[in-house]
Amino acid sequence: MKIKQATYTNLTFVVVITMVLLISTSAFASADAAKNKVKAVFGQIEASLVTLKQTQRLTKVNIRAVLTEYLLPEVETRYFTYKVLNKNLTKVPEALRESFVTELSLQLINTYSSLLNKYNNEQLYIGQSSLSPSGKMAMVDITIVGKTKSNKALVKLMQSNANDWLFFDIEVEGISLLQTKQGEINASFNRLGVDGTLLHLKNINQRVIEE
Repeated sequence: MKIKQATYTNLTFVVVITMVLLISTSAFASADAAKNKVKAVFGQIEASLVTLKQTQRLTKVNIRAVLTEYLLPEVETRYFTYKVLNKNLTKVPEALRESFVTELSLQLINTYSSLLNKYNNEQLYIGQSSLSPSGKMAMVDITIVGKTKSNKALVKLMQSNANDWLFFDIEVEGISLLQTKQGEINASFNRLGVDGTLLHLKNINQRVIEE
């Protein structure tokens, strides 16, 4: 009886250890997938910026084109928009929500293009990646190295229904783009309401295009 019990205990131990190893391997694979997505997307953006810089075509228009081609398709724009709207989401009629997704997605691209307009051959180094406890979100460290200083950034991604990783926020030196936009939109809703805020976003985006 003792031999049978010992055998059963050993078998249980082996099964538990195997399951733990499988879960750990899956988590590492998922974190690596998020890191690889960041490498691929930002690698394409960096290569395009280098080319624009070398050919003296580093303009906001061209930068926006690069971001629209490589970054925008990899952003979970609806999630980003709804998080930006936050408590104001319930005030937005269903018929207008898609318009907010469109305009806030343009805001995201325009904000990045303004930042990258000062690009001066900085290099991006992709660091460690980590997963949230649920495994549905990932964070990837980036170091932006320039000639005189370096900056730290943190890219946040979420798993889509297709099990792909999509961007939804980036922090540069601890400042979150999503939270910054959230504050701006909240103030706009208090001042202008739903329709006024949407019109305000459209006007800003139109002015940027016309620059």
